[in-house]
Amino acid sequence: MESNDQNQATIETTGLELGFWDRLINIFTNPRKTFESLDRQPSWLVPVIIMVCITILSTQLLFPMLIDKQLEMIRNNPNISTEQLQAIEQQLTENVNTQRVITLISQIIFIPVVFYFLLVFIFYFIGTVILGGDASYKKVLSVFAWSTFILALSVIITFPLAMIKNSMSISLSPALLLPDDSIDTTIYAFLANFNIFTIWFLAVFATGFAVIYRFSLTKAYITIGLLWCIWIAISTAFSGFFSRFGM
Repeated sequence: MESNDQNQATIETTGLELGFWDRLINIFTNPRKTFESLDRQPSWLVPVIIMVCITILSTQLLFPMLIDKQLEMIRNNPNISTEQLQAIEQQLTENVNTQRVITLISQIIFIPVVFYFLLVFIFYFIGTVILGGDASYKKVLSVFAWSTFILALSVIITFPLAMIKNSMSISLSPALLLPDDSIDTTIYAFLANFNIFTIWFLAVFATGFAVIYRFSLTKAYITIGLLWCIWIAISTAFSGFFSRFGM
């Protein structure tokens, strides 16, 4: 608390707050400093826009691989006849541009609404109602949005690897040690959750969660860790269902 009071006094004296670039650099080097700044002056729009743009750009550039994966899954389906396969392949190849537009629009809607607003509401509800903390929804959204710059770095790093390997299945996790034919297995889905960037992101977000709610780091880490374990259980259990849609 004494450190926060000193930081607040410094801000009031100088009239300065961390700018965008200072917050961005500190999210990687000293995240607590960024989150203390967001606690005083929350902001979320720019990080969300940047994350949406990075995701859209990488998806559009990798779109031919997405189509190839869909075709491969269809060809490996024993329940589809040769005539049906030819019709589906023709439809996919003829409507590539339409699918690009649909994917673009869905990402513009899905990423902000579901990945940010709805997911953040869960964290806000848990922190405020269940754990009895005191922080605004905007602060939780700001902390989450700035934390996702860690995930943006992951996209930037894995994108060229995907281009080089001509594969969508690039995982910086223990799943990398498994053979290529295990991608659609349950064990692959389980191990893929332990991506080093995912763990880094969760640790950073938990730090921000602790800052804005005035929780101890232990309490914040346990809370976020338990939610992550629930997600791992759900995503692993439904991995077979998701793989049918190329997810």
